[in-house]
Order: sequence, then structure tokens, then C-alpha cells
Amino acid sequence: MGAVAAMESALAVTAEYVKERKAFGNRLLDFQNTQFVLAECKAEAVVARTFVDAYVEKLMRGELTADEGAVAKLWTTETQCRIVDKCLQFFGGYGYMTEYPIARMYADARVQRIYGGTSEIMKLIISRTL
Repeated sequence: MGAVAAMESALAVTAEYVKERKAFGNRLLDFQNTQFVLAECKAEAVVARTFVDAYVEKLMRGELTADEGAVAKLWTTETQCRIVDKCLQFFGGYGYMTEYPIARMYADARVQRIYGGTSEIMKLIISRTL
């Protein structure tokens, strides 16, 4: 769930930034590439939210299996990293300055794939059910 919230936060911070930041006399948001990349990120975040919500319902009913939990962790944390990375790109060098929230989000996204079981461990758990 934390990965999904982080995706949504990164998108919100980035949307605000690209509305204000200008390049070549235009807002970053006015460039088609910006619109397309952020649209793709939002679509992935919506899918992630829907996916996690469905698994939370299964968990509450006592029906979530270990491999399903591994799938959820693997997919959401990998997706979080992709989205935050794409969002950070719009900030350019500012994305690495700690004054900008996206810099912290980037560091936090990377560690999500490590703690609570690395992505590789999640893949092993999943592969045992094939």
C-alpha cells in the first residue's frame, strides 16, 4: 500500500511542478511528451491502486495467499520505482536536491525493493507456484 501512495504522491508533486516550470518559453506541461509520460504514469498508478485494493479485500477475508502477497509487493514496488524515476526526470538536476520532495521519494522508492523481502526473493516465492 505504501508503494501505491508513493506513486500517487510523486505524480501529485510532479504535476504541480510541470504546471509552473518553463522550458523554451512554455510550461513543461504544455509539451506532448510530458503529457504522455504523466498519463502513462497515472494509468499505472490507477491500476496499482485497484490491484492493491482487491488484494486488501482478499486479505481481510483471510483469502490472500503468500504468492499473491509476493506478486503484490514485487509489482507495486517495481512500478513505484519506474513512476518515481519518470517523475524525477522532469525535475532535472533539481530532482537530486533534498529541498525537493521528489529527491526523497526517489531514495525511498529504491529501498522499497529491498526491505520486507527483496524483489528477487518475491520472484522465488512466486516461481514456486508455477
